[in-house]
Amino acid sequence: MKNILVPTDFSETANRAADIAIAIAEKSGAEIHFLHLQITPVPWVKLDKEKEQRFPETLKEIGHAKSELNKLVNKAETKGLKGKQFLVFDVGREEILKHIPFHHHDFVIMGSHGASGAKEMFIGSNAQKVLRDATVPVLIIKEKSKWPVKNVVFASNFEEDVKEPFKTVVKFADLNESNIHLLYVNVPFSFEETDRSLEKMHAFHETCPRGGTCTTNIYNSLNEERGILKFSESVNADLIALTTHGRSGFFNLIGKSITENLANHADIPILSINLNR
Repeated sequence: MKNILVPTDFSETANRAADIAIAIAEKSGAEIHFLHLQITPVPWVKLDKEKEQRFPETLKEIGHAKSELNKLVNKAETKGLKGKQFLVFDVGREEILKHIPFHHHDFVIMGSHGASGAKEMFIGSNAQKVLRDATVPVLIIKEKSKWPVKNVVFASNFEEDVKEPFKTVVKFADLNESNIHLLYVNVPFSFEETDRSLEKMHAFHETCPRGGTCTTNIYNSLNEERGILKFSESVNADLIALTTHGRSGFFNLIGKSITENLANHADIPILSINLNR
């Protein structure tokens, strides 16, 4: 990764995501950009300075946003990183997706409050949108997320089209020499015999030459999300990695909804990699 985007609303969860993003940028040598979307009661960019004074509360919010963005950039720069800040007015959540190609970001890190938190806030609804449509890897951080990560669960169908995006998972894990646990969840409506699953996983395992461990695992469950969560708990996972838009078998068609559900319900970070990028 060379250019990390960190959307933020300055909440505790967003600040945790910013701290982890800085730590990752230190390891990878990436540039880091902080983006805040400022909602205003009127089209702010069309107002002159005199008319802006009619909205003192909005001016106060803008001043706070600028101050917090400055703090984040300064924090990154004290670590020897190159940081930039962006304050954008009067736009919807699509702005994050537009920002990615325009500024050549190759990785997004953002917080999510999950289903039990204020999910209609910036960090909730926007995380869902970015997970669904981003063409670059997205790392969703929770308030109590740990860094560095020691155990990564990679849940997949282990078909041929997953091998290339899996390289991103390996590179990410190698930043901390994390263990990778390859996981196939066998479910009733998409049952696969064990020997077939093991055959694919063993072939996949050959693409995982690294310093840390890389285990192969099959878990039987009523559904994919439940299986991923239960297995991750059993190995004390610090992160769950998935690919979305799978074309066959495990994660067929519903891959995006599984990823979004995990982002809502898991207590650990979710790394999502779009197969169609």
